[in-house]
Amino acid sequence: MKNEFVLPEFTGPRFDEHTLPVDVARDLAAYEALLIDLAKHLYFLDFPDRQRVPKGFSDFNLGIERIETGSTIPVLALVATMGTASLPNIDPNPYFGKARDLIAECIAAPDAALPKEFPKELLSHFNQLGRSLRDGEALKMTRGNAEKAVLNTERRKNLVLAASQVYEREVELSGSIGEADWKKSTFRLEQEDGSPLIIPMQGSFHEKARESGGRKRDYVFVKGVATYDSWDRLQRVIHVDALEVIHNYPLVTRFEELALLVNGWHDGLGVAPDKEKLAAIARYLTDAYPEHLPLPAIVPTQEGNLLLEWQTEGDPSVDIELGSFTASFHAFTPNGEDVEKDFLLENDRDWQQFLSFLSEHIRQEDV
Repeated sequence: MKNEFVLPEFTGPRFDEHTLPVDVARDLAAYEALLIDLAKHLYFLDFPDRQRVPKGFSDFNLGIERIETGSTIPVLALVATMGTASLPNIDPNPYFGKARDLIAECIAAPDAALPKEFPKELLSHFNQLGRSLRDGEALKMTRGNAEKAVLNTERRKNLVLAASQVYEREVELSGSIGEADWKKSTFRLEQEDGSPLIIPMQGSFHEKARESGGRKRDYVFVKGVATYDSWDRLQRVIHVDALEVIHNYPLVTRFEELALLVNGWHDGLGVAPDKEKLAAIARYLTDAYPEHLPLPAIVPTQEGNLLLEWQTEGDPSVDIELGSFTASFHAFTPNGEDVEKDFLLENDRDWQQFLSFLSEHIRQEDV
């Protein structure tokens, strides 16, 4: 048995094509969890002497029957599962219907006048319900003949804070890996603004944490869930969904910028570097550039090649010819003499020799 039950409407740029992003589907699962818990609460209000709901009370689930247009509107049906039992003198469906209506009223109500039938402890469900919504997006619920209830990022935050000092939201962070605590399976994230933050990590990430720990040029990107206070100040990362490390991140981002150049980039005359050859150079430099050497400034030339320059003793520089995969090193000795050497950059051995030479002839950073 199934009955068309609720038509939540998602609005915002992501829903203009009348599709439901996979991450947004989590909101529907969170809605179902809240619906069941609230239906149970309403049952106990009617039967305060009962300790448990009757067997089969929760043998219902929500299923997406179809997607209707008008932004994105998933039609959710209430489906009775096998073995559903009837309540004493009461059909179980009214409790789910009452819960549906009460959720909408709670979303629409002013913060200081939430429905008294809606228990504060269930407001924590809004940590999950609506979490995937971005700024400018909303989840709208029908309220009988009244105006629709609108759940957006700000309303979700306020509903949770009505019963708690913090609320949860998705977070993306980046920085370098500081000290790791292997027993607690956490590491200290050194953010770009200098503030540290403790990040939980899966066991599978331990090896990468060891490899990149203390390397300021290795950036870790964190996606997960964090708690925030009412002033939107991050309090704690409570869950991590993804951790990614990018080796020599400053070099990676510079090469990404160079790959965006087009012909005419310099007053209409500059030749854009060949993207495939630029990618080959980028791969070797970002993978194998020595940690102890200062990073060079990487400048495109008008001919479509690269110039690497180091702001250190001797003014070392390297001209890289992309067409021939050659590099020409130049620097000055302390007595003003030229140091010059040419390299092929065609394979791993060539690059090993080139980078070893740089290590010998470019003043190293203090470590």
